[in-house]
Amino acid sequence: MNIRIRDVDPRDVAELLRWNGILRDGYATGRQKVWSRSDEATRLQFQNPHPTRRSVLLLAEIDEVPAGAAEAHVHAGEPADVEIAVLDAFRHRGIARALLHAVRKALRGTATMMRTETYCDAGVSFARSEGLRVGVRESRQVVDLPVSTKTIDRLPTALADVDIVSWVGACPDELLDDWARLRAHMSEDVPLGDLIRTAAPADVAAVRRNEERMSEQGYALVRSVARADGEAVGYTEILLSRPDPKIVLQDDTFVAQRVRGRGIGRALKVANLRRLMSLPESSDSRFLQTYTALTNAPMLALNRSVGFEEVDVLTILEGPLG
Repeated sequence: MNIRIRDVDPRDVAELLRWNGILRDGYATGRQKVWSRSDEATRLQFQNPHPTRRSVLLLAEIDEVPAGAAEAHVHAGEPADVEIAVLDAFRHRGIARALLHAVRKALRGTATMMRTETYCDAGVSFARSEGLRVGVRESRQVVDLPVSTKTIDRLPTALADVDIVSWVGACPDELLDDWARLRAHMSEDVPLGDLIRTAAPADVAAVRRNEERMSEQGYALVRSVARADGEAVGYTEILLSRPDPKIVLQDDTFVAQRVRGRGIGRALKVANLRRLMSLPESSDSRFLQTYTALTNAPMLALNRSVGFEEVDVLTILEGPLG
């Protein structure tokens, strides 16, 4: 058996989309309601690369037949994010190990640590055998869409002393400083278990750069901010891919510690869900997906109250790149 690992040229659209399809099929094996990056978003992402990030795209072939793929990204000074997928018919042949070794070789000198994700025990065992350790485990939860207005109306969200502002797209100028500040606090607060915590860029310039890239890749940004006593104290964000709106992504939800326990998180999620349901593009959406650390009991309870149910568990592992 001859395993060949080769680089994928993102300028070759046909090859890029073929690579993305192998990743998609490998990730989905044995799982339900699986989100995947659309072909259009893939093309836009890799043909307009992030200016401060290095990316590695690899394809594994056996006798010229595609068998697996790998994707790795790294910002200077941070752990490399590595994802590996092997098609079901080619598992247990050493393909994942060959891909990982190729990623390590490609990133040598760029990063010293790496992290990866898996949804199965076999993936955890493989990563551990390569020197990685479990950092955190997260519940992947989904709720069916559309959520009826009647169901939303039954959720308790009335807060006399809290205002919720919702919108779609770029953050309004008058809320930009607050949005950047809250995102910075989210980066410091999100449960990461034993993973290395890195400071995510959350200044206003970084916020605007991220908005531009997400818009270029076809995402509608559905957002809400909570204000109490004249101060922004929480936010939430949903990402809807216009090219492929079937599975919508619930991204961050954050509430400042001093005002937790007052129902602000639920009010934010419900307001944002209402705004999502008002988008014409959401008529083709079937699921809303979110991730929550298994140790984050308050957020798990909040998600259940909104109707989310667990479909599987994600394990994130971390270890030396070399």
